Formats: sequence, C-alpha cells, structure tokens
Amino acid sequence: MKTLIEKALKSCDQAEVNFRDVYSTTVTILLGNIKNIESEKKTEVALRMVKDGKMGTAIATSLEDESIISRAIISLENQTSEASAFPNAKYEAVQSSSEDVKKCTTQDLVNMAFDLSNRFKAMAEDVGFGVQIVKTLKTVKLCNSNGFDGEYDYTNVSVLTYTLSKQGFYSTMKEFTNGFIPEITDEDLSRQLMFHRLGEQPVEVGNEKMPVIFSGTAMGSLMLRVLGGVSGGNITKNVSPIVGKLGEKLFSDIMTIRDDATMPYGVNTFAFDDEGTPAQNTVLYDKGVLKNYLTSVSHAEKLGTSPTGNAIKRTLFSKEIEDAPSVYDSNLIIEGDSQPDDDIIKGVKRGLYITGVMGAHTGNINQGEFSMNISSGFLIENGTFKGKVKGAMIAGNIYDLFKGIEAIGTKMEPMRSIFYHMGYSPMVKFAEVNIIGK
Repeated sequence: MKTLIEKALKSCDQAEVNFRDVYSTTVTILLGNIKNIESEKKTEVALRMVKDGKMGTAIATSLEDESIISRAIISLENQTSEASAFPNAKYEAVQSSSEDVKKCTTQDLVNMAFDLSNRFKAMAEDVGFGVQIVKTLKTVKLCNSNGFDGEYDYTNVSVLTYTLSKQGFYSTMKEFTNGFIPEITDEDLSRQLMFHRLGEQPVEVGNEKMPVIFSGTAMGSLMLRVLGGVSGGNITKNVSPIVGKLGEKLFSDIMTIRDDATMPYGVNTFAFDDEGTPAQNTVLYDKGVLKNYLTSVSHAEKLGTSPTGNAIKRTLFSKEIEDAPSVYDSNLIIEGDSQPDDDIIKGVKRGLYITGVMGAHTGNINQGEFSMNISSGFLIENGTFKGKVKGAMIAGNIYDLFKGIEAIGTKMEPMRSIFYHMGYSPMVKFAEVNIIGK
C-alpha cells in the first residue's frame, strides 16, 4: 500500500489507499432441506488522490494494478469538488472480530441451520420454515500520505429465520446479527410462531389516531430520518430542520440516542471510518436534548468542530468501496427508561404493534417526514394481540412523533434501514400516531 502511495504522489499532493479483503459464506435451508450453500471472496482497492484542492478516485481488485493511478488522475482532472486533507489521528483497537466466528466452518453453519429448522418443526410441523445464515470475515486497511496506517478485522454472523404462508409467501421474518455467533432461544422461535398464527387472522383498522409500538427492527425506518437530521452534510447545507438547535430539547426525555462505532461486536463496529478518523461513541440526543451532529472531516471543518468518525463509503442503496465517504451511522443505539416488553404490550387498550414497513425511502427524509405502508403490523386490544393488520399506512413527522414517546422496551433488536443495518433498538411506544386504514 505504501508503495502504491509513493508512486501516486509523483502525480498528486496527497494520496490514500483503502484495502478490503472480504469473504462470506451463505447457507440456506428451506422446509428442512438444504437450498443452497454459496461462498464469495473479493479483494477491493480504492485510491484517492488530491491535487490543487481537487480529488480523484479509482478502484481495482489488486494492489498490483498500478493502472489505478492513471485512472484516478483522469478522475481528478474532471472533478470540481473541493477536497480536505487526509487525517492522521491515533486510533484504538475495538472488539470488531470474534475468533469463534473465524473458526466457524461451513459445516458448523449447516449444523446451526438444521438445529433451528428441527427445533421449529418440533413446535409446528404444519408451518413452512426457512433459515439463512451468512458469515462474513473482513480485513480493512487504510493508509495515506499524511502518515495514517491502520488495520482491523471484522466478523459478522447474520441469522434470518422466516415462516411461509399456506400459499408459499413470506409470513414472518426475524433477524439476529452480531459480530459473534448469536444465540437463538426456543422462546424466540415460539414468539415468531405466534406472529405467524396471528397472520392467519386478518383484521382491519380505520382512519384513526392510536398508540403505536414499533419493534426494534422497524425503528430503523424512523431512525433513517433522525440520521438525516443530524448528518453534518445536511447541517452545512442548511437542509436539516435542527440546524442551530444544539442544546434544545426536541424529543421525549425518556429517550437517549447515541452512535457507537466502538460497541463490542456490533453490526457496524470499526476501529476507524473510511477517512481514517478513529471510532467514537457520540451522544446525539441525551434524554431528548440535541447534543451533537455526525460529521466527516470536511463537515467538521465547516462547522468548527471535530470529526465524529462517521465518514462511511455508502449511499442509501449501496455500500461499496467505490462510493465516496458520506456521513452515515455506525451502531445507532436507542436506550432510556426501559420497561419489560410484555408490560408495554399489556398496557395498550387499543393500538398497533409494527414489525415491518414498506416505503422507508420515500418522503422528505431529511425533514423527518414519513408515509409508509404497514407490511407487518398487529392489532392490540386490551393488551392482547388480535390479528394481523391489512391495508393500512402510517404517516407523520418524527419531530412530532418522538416528543410523544411513552415507553421504551428492554430487548434489543437489530435495526434495518432499507438494505443495511443501522444499529440496535428495543421496542418503542408512541402515544398517538396517524393511521390510514379502510
């Protein structure tokens, strides 16, 4: 990597090489039989070069491919955007990889999948059940001409369990994902079976306002809007509704939100971001009070602050090494005055429990607006689930919604934002939400 940088510096003022070695194995079992076993290995290299305040980028699949330099020069000559200096800050090691995952063989994954399938079958032989397990091993290296030279390993095991309706469609889906091998209990499988049975009991709701509980997983659709608000890019462009509101109470005081790239074995844990800024634990909202924005190097310069280590090579729909670093989350964590999940459900006289939505990417995300179809939601009456809601939508704005949080649950679940994980959240109960039904 240093050799490539030395050669690149003959044609530029600064250079940076980002290297990733990724290996993944996927095992899928459907209806008690192996559906497929797939493996993928890829090496990715990205070169960024800065000259006269402009930046050019090129990618390759090997550090030996020196044509990446000439391609980066062509990119640089056709760019007009400003470039910042590459950072050179010391970073600390984090718990981003597990030796147990590294040692886990394909046969181990198969055994794990069959174990889950057999345990579920013992509970409900009449219900179609599937398991997909993905093991990911990754080595990340980053080196730049300003002296930064970093490396860390990353592991992840993601387990997706799902049930099928009598027509063969997906009925329920549940995901477990960590840097270590997740433990899935019989209670987890039993709860999934309960929601599958509820799916066989369709119910309808009208146009009304009612309490709504978002599962931890479904919270990702709302947190995408929280992220849009605190993004340094949106703050510097003055397109966020919370510009200039640091220190103000914007959400309920029973909720705290932080972004923690140092979380041990988190789904997005890393030692440094894709610019080389060390991983940090940044409190965004402390008991509802806005404390910080998330920033890259360039945004921090414009705001007169320090970068928070959130420059990630990612877009809303992709997460590839060729993407330019943008401000995104690491492990967003929702926490607060927690209550047992069952007690929260029992306390609802009439309301909805939402485990999945469609349309999370629509609407004015940066302004906090949402209008989403409820793809998986369940009606609660007098603290008891009554059936699965059909043909309903939910609409509003998070800056109104998050002021009316009444309860936060205990069990953490991985949050999803469309295609990617955002971190972890327990269930969250909102006092009153607009439901568009029949």
